[in-house]
Amino acid sequence: MPGQGMERERILVCVSASPTSRDVIRRAARLSGSIGADLIALYVEDPEIRDDAQEEAVHEHLSLAERQGAVITTIYGNDPATAIAQYARVSGITKIVLGKSPGSRSLFARKETLMSRLNELAPDVEIIIVPNRLPEDRRRFSLMGQLQKEKLAPDDLIKTILILALCTGIGFLLSLGGLAITNVVLIYILGVLAVALFTTGYTCSLLSSLLSVLTFNFFFTEPYYSLQSSPDYLATFAVMFAAAILSSSLTSRIKTQSVQTANKAYQTEVLLSTSQLLLKAEDREEILNVVLQQLSRLLEHSVLYYDWDGVPTGEPVLNEIESDQGFGQVDLAAEREAVEWVGRNGKHAGRSTRKWSQAKCLYMAIRSENRVWAVVGIRADNAPSIDEYRKNLMISILDECALAIEKDHITRENQRIEESARQEALRANLLRAISHDLRTPLTSISGNAAVLLENMGDLDETRKEELYASIYDDAIWLNGLVENLLTITRTENGAVTLSLQPEMVSDAIEEAVRHLDRNAAKRKIVTDLLDDLLMARMDSALIVQVLINLINNAVMYTPENAEIRIGAKAEDGMAVLWVEDEGQGVPAGEEDKVFEMFYTGVKRSPDSRRGIGLGLALCRSIVQAHGGEIGVKNVRPHGARFWFTLPIAEVEEYGE
Repeated sequence: MPGQGMERERILVCVSASPTSRDVIRRAARLSGSIGADLIALYVEDPEIRDDAQEEAVHEHLSLAERQGAVITTIYGNDPATAIAQYARVSGITKIVLGKSPGSRSLFARKETLMSRLNELAPDVEIIIVPNRLPEDRRRFSLMGQLQKEKLAPDDLIKTILILALCTGIGFLLSLGGLAITNVVLIYILGVLAVALFTTGYTCSLLSSLLSVLTFNFFFTEPYYSLQSSPDYLATFAVMFAAAILSSSLTSRIKTQSVQTANKAYQTEVLLSTSQLLLKAEDREEILNVVLQQLSRLLEHSVLYYDWDGVPTGEPVLNEIESDQGFGQVDLAAEREAVEWVGRNGKHAGRSTRKWSQAKCLYMAIRSENRVWAVVGIRADNAPSIDEYRKNLMISILDECALAIEKDHITRENQRIEESARQEALRANLLRAISHDLRTPLTSISGNAAVLLENMGDLDETRKEELYASIYDDAIWLNGLVENLLTITRTENGAVTLSLQPEMVSDAIEEAVRHLDRNAAKRKIVTDLLDDLLMARMDSALIVQVLINLINNAVMYTPENAEIRIGAKAEDGMAVLWVEDEGQGVPAGEEDKVFEMFYTGVKRSPDSRRGIGLGLALCRSIVQAHGGEIGVKNVRPHGARFWFTLPIAEVEEYGE
């Protein structure tokens, strides 16, 4: 086992269609397990090889490697040694495991083996050879086999004939112009290139190569209009045919590779756009819907998902495409057991796997380290199989989805914890404030009541009135506190239903002034209404409570015999109401804090009681529920103006 401070080794096992590849994969897996190394299974796909049997064998071997714990990677290239060496160099591979590949003899010398090429191209990487226990599978790309599998499309045949006819016509023009016959040969080679470019497969390319030689012989060599020809032209025919074959082969290969490059670019774009869309997704459902759409784009298969919370929750969400007829013919209820197994175990099941292989869908888990978030199903029974490259991209998308869901879950859990902590702090502050601040008025009430009971006969009328007034004031203060507590609790919980009606602003101000406590009488209350007929849409009882709180707050911070001004005006379609005092004003930077629950100032008049910081918080909640705003600003030479806005009501509306 490597030491704790050492970097993990990375073992690369090379996968091929050979039957011996199974033994190579198993040995590489045992080696990686014994030394605690990462295992990567690499398949180098040759664009020229289009053999269904080989593709099926490679898919089976890659599935075996995946079951052995390997990370699957597919790259493309015509030179396996160069591709493997480059991948090993950029991926930090320390060991390469491959099967024995004896070199083949050419006409003059023995061809280099894959091992010798890798030793030359990657000298720093240890190469481990697993001896073959089975006869070597020497199947290679077969041109005849490829031609037998291809179907000659009528459109391609027509294109071939038209291109060769055009070449023949140009050849006649060149001959009439007295140009050398070698120019005609070049025209036919150019035609073969055009056929390879505008048709599919190898059949038309080879056919055009043969027909171009025959046509050139028939029309442009002596004896004309005969397939007989002078022996002097045989070398020309051979070179022309070889050049045509080579050029058509190269053109077909380039075209195939360009198509593959375009497909890979599109698939990579899907992966990148998935990352961007997941960043914008706001919740778990949106994340899963993004993945559903992107997997359908990538795989060109119908896709579904089951949200998972220990069991599948609800019905599956589907995204169907026409190419595989969607899920109309799939009995999803019958495959529910496969879904539940994937959700419980976090592994693949269904089509193309050993577990529930008869299912019509491939089921995969969206999972993080310790939890499955959802199960994705891909319709895979009547559509082209998913190649390893797209399968790797699909796994990457599912991993990104799991990370996005886990991040969203953690964020929401933190928000819930923070909200719970905030509520707990709110309750603690409320209990602490109530227990501390209610003690004084309750003690005063009980003390004054005791004095009255014990000394009723000894007290004169003036002293009795003072005690009665003190008890009354304390009771009124407690009643206002309880009323504020109840109202703000209902407002914060959304339990208050506003009864909005057009009301005269002056009526609300007059009603509030009538309900002020006795200390307000020691200040001069002045009203300043710029519009006596100003009307606003309001719940009058709540707005009166706002005004009472603001005026009592002004009384609390204003010296005796000072002015408190109450005003209102219309401005920008809103009714603006304010209460202005002559106190010390609001300290700089605390303009917003005064509206927070449990915030209390420190400088106030000597006869004021200590509040618990609910009045202004209640005012803000009520005003915002009306669709208005509330704020405070200092005024000159000293004092503060608390203001709030309400929507103006039209006179016609009041008349209704």
